Amino acid sequence: MKISLVSEVSIDGKITFGEGKSSKDLFSLLSTEDMEFIHEIRGKVDGILVGMNTIRYDNPSLTCRYGKGKNPIRIIPTNRLEIPKDAIILNDGVPTIIITTEMNQEKAKEYEVYQNVGFVFAGQENIDFTEAFSKLENKYNIHTIMLEGGGTLNWTLIDKNLVSEIIIIRLPIIIGGKDNVSLVDGEGYTECKFAKKFNLKRVEFRGNVTINNYVRA
Repeated sequence: MKISLVSEVSIDGKITFGEGKSSKDLFSLLSTEDMEFIHEIRGKVDGILVGMNTIRYDNPSLTCRYGKGKNPIRIIPTNRLEIPKDAIILNDGVPTIIITTEMNQEKAKEYEVYQNVGFVFAGQENIDFTEAFSKLENKYNIHTIMLEGGGTLNWTLIDKNLVSEIIIIRLPIIIGGKDNVSLVDGEGYTECKFAKKFNLKRVEFRGNVTINNYVRA
């Protein structure tokens, strides 16, 4: 499984203007060419993975609107299985897979009315992403995923060595704020020897933004 973390970030590594706020404000700083670049990646992967906060606050479609490729399968992890019933991803007919725990198998029946939705159950109280990704490959033939997660989801997958590469679109703004969401939040590491290491593969200058591509060391 190849997982590519793709994100727009400020100079200081922030991805939103506060907890519970949409990331769409940052998209307003991107050019049409930048959006085409992001959607070109979407059009080449089998699936696109986002967290529950993205669904709650952005209510995105996660389709390939700017690019010429196919729509990726939307993949939504949720421990509590609390996806709003009016979410676009449940109602637009584009294939969506919900990853949740074994404990939610009965609750998942509430979503049988949505014909575009499938389920992967992995883990008991919390999602076991290693098991989940294995099932995505075997059951749904998903081998490449674009991760557009928030700080917590990104941390979870990086901490488990599941992220293959990181593509950062760095915007020329400072957001600041110790409580604002960063590219990677979570528990963090307290010693350099534990930090996850990546190698810089490519840097591209595009207008007033830079695109940095890293691969796992």
